Amino acid sequence: MQTLATDHDSSDGDSVSQVGARAAKAKRRHQTKDSQPWPHFRLPPSFVRPEFHESENSDSEDDLPKRHRIVHRGPPAETKENHDTTPSSSILRHQLEAQSHPLVKPHSCPHCVAIAVDLRRQLARVTFRGDAWAREGWTTANRKFPLTVDQARAASHKGCAFYRYLLADDDPAYAIRNDVWGSSPGRIPFEIVMQNGRCRLYPGRRKGEFREFSLYTIPGQKALHPFLGYQLPPNLVPNSQLSFTRVRGWLNECLRNHKLCNAFQRAYMPKRLIEVTTTAASGSLCARLVTNPTPGRYAALSYCWGGDQKSKTIRSVLGTYEKEILMGILPQTLQDALTVTHGIGLRYLWVDAMAIVQDDDEDRDEQISQMHRIYLGASFTIVAAKAVTSLDGFLAPRAKYQPSIISARLDDNVFGEILAFPKHDVLSDYNLFTRGWTFQETQLSTRILAYGLHELVYSCLEARHRDGGYEHVFDPPPASIYLRDTSDDPAAQMVENLDPGNQKLGRDEHPFGWETIVFKYSQRFLTDGLDKLPAVSAIAEEYSLTKPVTEYYAGLWKEDFLHQCLWQVSFNTAMRPKGVYRAPSWSWASVDGAVHGFTKERLNLKFSCSLLHVETTLVSTRNRFGRVGNGFMRLRGRMRKVLWSSSGIRAGHAGRAAEDVASRWPDEPYGFDDRLSLTVDFVGEWPKDSEVEFWCLEICTFFRDGFERGQGLLLDKVDGGEHPDLSDEIFRRVGQAYFGADVAEPYWFDDGVSEWKEIVVV
Repeated sequence: MQTLATDHDSSDGDSVSQVGARAAKAKRRHQTKDSQPWPHFRLPPSFVRPEFHESENSDSEDDLPKRHRIVHRGPPAETKENHDTTPSSSILRHQLEAQSHPLVKPHSCPHCVAIAVDLRRQLARVTFRGDAWAREGWTTANRKFPLTVDQARAASHKGCAFYRYLLADDDPAYAIRNDVWGSSPGRIPFEIVMQNGRCRLYPGRRKGEFREFSLYTIPGQKALHPFLGYQLPPNLVPNSQLSFTRVRGWLNECLRNHKLCNAFQRAYMPKRLIEVTTTAASGSLCARLVTNPTPGRYAALSYCWGGDQKSKTIRSVLGTYEKEILMGILPQTLQDALTVTHGIGLRYLWVDAMAIVQDDDEDRDEQISQMHRIYLGASFTIVAAKAVTSLDGFLAPRAKYQPSIISARLDDNVFGEILAFPKHDVLSDYNLFTRGWTFQETQLSTRILAYGLHELVYSCLEARHRDGGYEHVFDPPPASIYLRDTSDDPAAQMVENLDPGNQKLGRDEHPFGWETIVFKYSQRFLTDGLDKLPAVSAIAEEYSLTKPVTEYYAGLWKEDFLHQCLWQVSFNTAMRPKGVYRAPSWSWASVDGAVHGFTKERLNLKFSCSLLHVETTLVSTRNRFGRVGNGFMRLRGRMRKVLWSSSGIRAGHAGRAAEDVASRWPDEPYGFDDRLSLTVDFVGEWPKDSEVEFWCLEICTFFRDGFERGQGLLLDKVDGGEHPDLSDEIFRRVGQAYFGADVAEPYWFDDGVSEWKEIVVV
């Protein structure tokens, strides 16, 4: 603690000399600590955080506790016992690791040391910056930094990390604004928000715009405020013994205590694995590809290729790789994954580009068919969420988040020091969570180590941890969802995309569990559209083992098949690929784009249509959930011809029965029948400003709001000559339809010309 007389909240009229005097005083205080190896991360012998203790399940005496959950409470009372306690090894390691990496070592200079933020609770409980949902929290009044805008710019140019981040315009949200703060000579305002067990600093950039810093207690020091908590700040050195030690502790805890995780994981050894060892002379990593390895624990890797992999395994190099894989030829992401594997103490790593012979179709089909077993059998999966391509890697020190040491006000004349970590990134930066192949990799893994832009997050079926930072953001929300907001926490956002064991998406009964999986998966992108079915085949395989389903046809299950046919695309956002066959038109796999739920109604459906036969032909019999060469279904149902309109205020959704005239509906601007709602899968496939003749096939009916309603398919008749092996009338799906009734008009299918037909849909 330092006792200072200066009040950093003085008016805007302070002269440059006054500010300079405070900065000089801060600099002298700063220089008195130079004799210490890491001045601002010193450990007073009088205090240790009681939450952190040595674990009975640790690999070694330096391991972290078996439970890293943080209990937020006020600082402990000063007792002799506290004064006599020795600092824990985890705190010491946190300091030493960062000390060896200057890029992430906490920054301190006279400019930022002169800052003092007020942590006193001066106001009553208030709403969070005027939030309409009235989420309650503590906040202080607006304050101002000791430097003016021009002086802050000068501090930034002189290398102050705090002001450099504050003034930076590299944030996309602000890049279009060239007049941030304008040329205002005034000081920069800020406010402290204490909410949801977190403490954050919001400096103003201009009206309505803020930068954000998360505030933490310096490791080993007493918390100046309960909202600062006792958790360690983020570890910005993921390639460190501290990080590996923490991970080993989490894994040991899971292996020994998590019944659900151990019941979910299944023993399996892949056909090929990369074996990672070290050389006896230098201790550097070396690797080779092992075919039919001896049983042992292995890790798996989930990452974005980002283009062709030059080091991938092909038949011509398979023999060479079985002798040695030169580390230098591997992309950085694979090198980092090997480093993590060895650092945590495992011998093997599974990587698709290396473990599958990429130019051998037979081997590729065989290995893809075993994908669910590979990820289920892995001890953990490394998720390189930070890496956009395989060349990027994910273990570099997080220099972008270098913290600054600033002063904090605890009482009228008492100041301490805290860490201010800048916030840069949001979920949209994680390219991995937009890719198709990585979806099933994170759904089927028992344990996940996700390396993000900011930090490492561990997730299993029973626990969530992070490598420093606020862990309580992972806890289930309270009764009111508005009392906890995790949308601004990158780690919490990343966990939302991690679902070990498919616990969230696949927990509903069939077919609604499959509906949720299809919805999430269809939002992702694939480089090769032909991978639409193979990239989800592992989840389909696992789904078949846990749900009462049998046959699988191009993404749909035999059980409740007609229900699943009623998928719907997001209007005007999907398209069907041309020139290549991927799936029958009735399969959601035939379109690119997000696919919504099968029906709006889940209960009391009455199916009026009959499924007579369904058939698909697999490209490879090795994977019954993989690619298909063709397929069709034969149905018997009630049909009615309809004119669909691509013009008007309801373009894409409007239409009327083909035998009706527009004048029958004078209340509708274009003569639309408001009992119809038509959703065409790909509007761009049809002429603009015209009416197109389609057929409506009724699939099911239900009652809602006292009226009978129905749901079905929108079909287009095709030339039977294209399918000489099929009899009956042949159609293809082009969309989905809803039918209804109202007070004045009967149910649409009962009002006009409809007929029962037996048809084929290809």
